[in-house]
Amino acid sequence: MNKKDTEKQTEEKIEQEEALQEENSQESKIDENSGESSEASSPEDSKIDELQEQLLRYQAEIQNLRRISQNEVTKARLYGNENLVKDLIPSIDNLFRTLEHQDIEAKTVPAEGISLIVREIISALEKNGISVIDPKGEEFDPKEHEALSVSDDDKEKPNIVLEVFQKGFKFNERVVRPAMVVVNKK
Repeated sequence: MNKKDTEKQTEEKIEQEEALQEENSQESKIDENSGESSEASSPEDSKIDELQEQLLRYQAEIQNLRRISQNEVTKARLYGNENLVKDLIPSIDNLFRTLEHQDIEAKTVPAEGISLIVREIISALEKNGISVIDPKGEEFDPKEHEALSVSDDDKEKPNIVLEVFQKGFKFNERVVRPAMVVVNKK
C-alpha cells in the first residue's frame, strides 16, 4: 500500500507540473500576442480614450440635468399654489372693504361675523405660508410696497407709509402682490 500511495503521489506531482507548464506556455503566447496587438491598436486605444472622455462628459451633463430638474420640482412644490392665492386675494380684499364701511361702534353682528371670517381666512393662509403685508407706520420698502401717491406730513418721518389703500400678500417670502400705499415725502 505504501508503494501504491507513493506512486499516486508521484503521478499527481507529474500531472501538476505538466499543468503548470501548459499554463506557462499559454501565458507566454498571450504575452506575445498582446505585445503585437498593443503596437497595432494604438489608433484603437486613442478611440477608446476619446469615447471614455465623451462618456464622462455625458455623465456630468446628466448629473447637471438631474440637479436642475430637482430645483424646478422644489420650486413647483413651494410656489405651485400661487394661482390659488391670487384667486383668493380679491375675496379677502372685499371682506376688508366691508369691514371698513361697517359701523364698528355699534358692533353689529355682520361686522363681527365678517371680522371673524377675515381672521379665519388669514389664519388659514398663514398656516400655508401666506402672510399679509400691512405696512402702515413702517418704512417704505419698494420690494413689498407700491407707492400710489406721496403726501407731506410734518409729524411723521420721511419715507414712512402713511396710509394703506390695499394690503399686500407674500407667499413663502415671495411677494404675490405689493401693498398699495401713500408715502410721506418729508
